[in-house]
Amino acid sequence: MSRARSTPLLSVEGVSHYYRDAHPVHALEAVTLQAWPGEFVTLVGPSGCGKSTLLRILGGLIHPTRGEVRFAGERLQGPRPDIGMVFQHANLMPWRTVLANILLPLEIAGVPRKEAEARARDMLRLVGLEGFENAYPRQLSGGMQQRVALARALVRSPRLLLLDEPFGALDALTRERMNLELLRIWAHHRQTAVMVTHSIPEAVFVSDRVLVMTPRPGRIAGEVVVDLPRPRRLDMMATAAFGRLTQAVRALIDPDTQ
Repeated sequence: MSRARSTPLLSVEGVSHYYRDAHPVHALEAVTLQAWPGEFVTLVGPSGCGKSTLLRILGGLIHPTRGEVRFAGERLQGPRPDIGMVFQHANLMPWRTVLANILLPLEIAGVPRKEAEARARDMLRLVGLEGFENAYPRQLSGGMQQRVALARALVRSPRLLLLDEPFGALDALTRERMNLELLRIWAHHRQTAVMVTHSIPEAVFVSDRVLVMTPRPGRIAGEVVVDLPRPRRLDMMATAAFGRLTQAVRALIDPDTQ
């Protein structure tokens, strides 16, 4: 895809944000970035740098103090059905089955039951949970719960998928498998995706570009373009090219250690 021939799906211009409560926090300062159709972008940076705040602004969940976000050419005013979000914790409704959890966004949207169930079952198959439609969240592993959360976010076919450290609570081996699954599922529809992570290898593995943020107030310190071929394989993480990319991200995060 040539960026010169397309326009960004997501455009962030000069976004700053302050939390003005009992303990005021200057979370973000003059953040500018773009994400193009079908692109996978990750945000990395030190803890507390405003990554999650920025992601919530991109999802329309909070309004920036200054600056603006444009989605598909329009100023983002609040949550939209064509923006899906997945958080670190699955946040499933424990009294609803797997299928019922995935159906929830379609029920809220008023999609007819027969169509909604067909779409939800298609999504179950896509995330590899066919046969678990009648299970409850407490009967699932952490990785399986996150698959349900991903299916719920994708069931309305969003144009933008936002992921806030979605596998941060999982063990290392499960996290690797979930990254492979995420890329497999993402490749099926190729939504624009923006993910927050603390893991540099994870960021490089899944991304087309890694954006590095400074300590609070968060700014964009720079970007690393990931030119590894797709589909990605875990053995790529042992290559010299992968090592160079992770080192380039580390150098942006902490240039004084280089």
